[in-house]
This record gives sequence, structure tokens and C-alpha cells, in this order.
Amino acid sequence: MTTTSHQNKQWRRRAAAAGLLVLPRGGPARPDLVSDTHGTVAHRDSAPSGGKGHNRLTPYLHASAGRAVAAPDYLGLGGGAGPHPYMDTRSAVTATVDMLKASRTAADRLGRPVTRDVYATGFSQGGQVAMAVGRELSGGRDGLRLRALAPMAGPYDLSGSEMPGITDGRVAPRTAVFYLAYFLTAQNRLHPLYKDTAEVFRTPYAGTVEGLFDGTHPEEEIVAALPATPAELLTPAWAENVRAPRGALRTALRANDGACDWKPDVPVRLYAGGADTDVPIANSRAYAADLARHGVRAKVVDQGPDADHVTTALRSAPQVVRWFDALR
Repeated sequence: MTTTSHQNKQWRRRAAAAGLLVLPRGGPARPDLVSDTHGTVAHRDSAPSGGKGHNRLTPYLHASAGRAVAAPDYLGLGGGAGPHPYMDTRSAVTATVDMLKASRTAADRLGRPVTRDVYATGFSQGGQVAMAVGRELSGGRDGLRLRALAPMAGPYDLSGSEMPGITDGRVAPRTAVFYLAYFLTAQNRLHPLYKDTAEVFRTPYAGTVEGLFDGTHPEEEIVAALPATPAELLTPAWAENVRAPRGALRTALRANDGACDWKPDVPVRLYAGGADTDVPIANSRAYAADLARHGVRAKVVDQGPDADHVTTALRSAPQVVRWFDALR
């Protein structure tokens, strides 16, 4: 496990950030480094540094192929202090880059130095973070050299695909409720959306929703404490705001949509599933179209019409490992 200090420019204070470093036992004398960014979690111990769990599966998989893996916790998760600023791309990127640099230092101290080469991947929220990390590393910044991008089922297109999917049913209702409650309460700390929870959330949820995302509640407990549909969660005014974002909500969405707005100079593959009702495949197709407008051809690897969110990850992760092998 590696811990580093992170400067969050929006909060203007230093914060502890943690993560998981996995080093292979065999393989090259100086292994390359994989940046593996995790999906949405609400309980701080569900992050990679928190203990054995599903967010350690892909780091172990990549390490088994002979690469070192830096798997950051986002701020407020794992050993990090404070509430997690969910879907704040900027802080997730800086935490990830800090983790990459700290991992190289730790690997040196452990007698297993790694190269400058970084292969970036991630799942769900981590897929979107992976693309934004790629933009940060482009041009050889921070002493690191980006080699490939392979995000899985990322919500790259919040404004054009993910939020419309929440309102038109492509995102499953209970999943939509969880994402909306998490996103709105977290973003309110960064882009003030409301003064009183009762403006946004119906009774009785207005009195409990913020406390559910304090990092101590497992995801299953949160889902059980929330309603079954967005219509039961949101006031009429905010149901309409989600359907047609305006004002501060529109600003928050746009602030986290920029992962697509650059031209990668490394190979890119986007992994997605046709039956994904957490992050619809429209996100990946829209991103591929954006990249094409920048002159970049990115293959969308569709895991099939039966591939839901978790199945997409299970099918994609080994394919990503093999693709990284081929590129190396």
C-alpha cells in the first residue's frame, strides 16, 4: 500500500490520499506500470487499499501478467480524509497521478524499480478517470510516458448519454437513484446546487440522503435506504432539472465531461457492454465519435447484447491484459 499527500486545488488544502501498489514476483526486471482506476464505491473500505474485495481483482490480474499496478483510492476513500467528492474528475486525476509517482518511488525502495511507461485502464467511474489521466500524462508530463488507454464502461458523456439514460430508462431505476443521490450531494460541495436538501429531495429522503454518503455505509445499505425510482427521490423541480440540466447542475456536468476533449497520441480501445444499465454503451460510442472528430480511431469493443455492467468488466479485463501484452 502506498500513501501520498495530495493537493486538492478546489478545497485549497492538503489531503491524505491512499492506494494499492501491486508488484509482480516474476516478469521483467523493470516492469511497466499500469494505472488501474476503480469504479464507484461509497464505503471507504471498498476502495483498493481498504482490503480484499472486487477492486483488487484487476490489479492482481495485471500484476500476474508481469506489470506493476498503481490502483489509487480517490479522495475521501480508503485511508483518505473527508467525504469523497464523487465524480469530481480533477481531484481523481491528481490523486491518480500522485499515486503513480508515489508507486515509482516505493518500487525503487523495495528494490523492484519500474519503467516510466504507463498503461491506463479503469472500470466505470474509473474508465472516465483513466481517459482524463491519459490527458494529464500526454506529452510525457510528470516523468511518466503514456503508452495506451483501455477504459471499460466509463461514463464519458455525462451530459449527452448518462444523464439522458437516467431519465429515459436506459439506466436501471434503482441504479439511477443511487447515482443521482451520490452525485448531487457530492457535487453540492463543489458546485453549490442547493441550500437545503428539501429543494432537491422529497420527504423523508431529504433528511437522510447526505448522511448515507459519509463513507461508513455499504452500497447495499444505501440502496435499501433510498426509493426505487428517481421520481420518488426528487422534487418535481429537480426531476425536470435532471431531465434538462440548467444552472449549477449544467456547470457541474460540463466540468466533468472534459475527459473526451483532447487528442490521444497512443492506441485507445473502449470496452463496453450492450446490456449495461449502469453506464449505457452510448457513452462509449459517443466518446469514439468525439475522438474521431479529433482524428483518432478508437475501437469500441462491444462485449455483446447480454453484457451488463459487471459482465462487461469480467469479459473486458482479461482482454485488456492481452492487448497490453501485444502492444509491449
